[in-house]
Amino acid sequence: MTASELLRNIRERLTPASGNPDLALIDAEDIVCQSLNITRTQLYTDTAVVVGEDNIAGINTITERHIDGEPLPYILGKTYFYDREFFVDGNVLIPRPDTETIVETIINTEKNHSAKFIDIGTGSGIIAAVLTAHRPGWVAVGIDISYKALLVARMNASSPTVEDGRGQPSARNSSSNKNISLICCDMLTAVKPQKQFDFIVSNPPYISSPQMKTLDPSVIRYEPHTALHGGEDGLDYYRVISGTAGMYLKDGGRVYLEAGYDQGGSVPEILRDGGWRDIAVIKDLGGRDRVVTAVSP
Repeated sequence: MTASELLRNIRERLTPASGNPDLALIDAEDIVCQSLNITRTQLYTDTAVVVGEDNIAGINTITERHIDGEPLPYILGKTYFYDREFFVDGNVLIPRPDTETIVETIINTEKNHSAKFIDIGTGSGIIAAVLTAHRPGWVAVGIDISYKALLVARMNASSPTVEDGRGQPSARNSSSNKNISLICCDMLTAVKPQKQFDFIVSNPPYISSPQMKTLDPSVIRYEPHTALHGGEDGLDYYRVISGTAGMYLKDGGRVYLEAGYDQGGSVPEILRDGGWRDIAVIKDLGGRDRVVTAVSP
């Protein structure tokens, strides 16, 4: 079987589950390219690519797992965010394109060549990794209550991500980003409340209890609920941040908070009640409220 024939076969098998032939093709390309360790260009142009029986067996296993609902990034151990690939597993959320809005907002707003910031609920560490890669003078403190999530963040605290021959991150070979420190704690409880940070960023859990019941089955089955559920109304973590973050920010320091598409009014209200000023809501590429910024009280 040639690589192109294999690609066509995988796409046909994935299409009924995805309901979209174009999305099925993208997933099929990812599966075949990673399994054969080739680029997309090679997939379509290199007729010398050999597809062995072991390759086919492995690809069939991956395909069946994906058809059963397991997210492909978890199966392959990687996903693409902003401008490069990152390692992910079931201990962290799969990054969404919506989160790129908060990265763009910070890069476009924070002009200092040197800055120190906190990433609350860092998860896979992608926000801190991207920001410190684009601003080498910035120093990040990534915080998460999940130790296992921080292990993933440590893998991603390198630029670029280094992988072993099986496509898995290699701690032995990776070059750690010394501009990122990681702390395992609940919110800001292990950070000394001094006004030492230039800004705070967070993509906190913001799904409400009723919304949790309506999530896609693949999200419910595979992604960590503690990184999704934000309390009964989805706003618990914004209340904590509003009440405590000001103690850690320099005068004029900002918070950058990702929010749900329907929270563009409620999150600013929480911040306003907390004395925050210059509150603004930024929309994502889909025109939905996505990022809330504010200056410390």
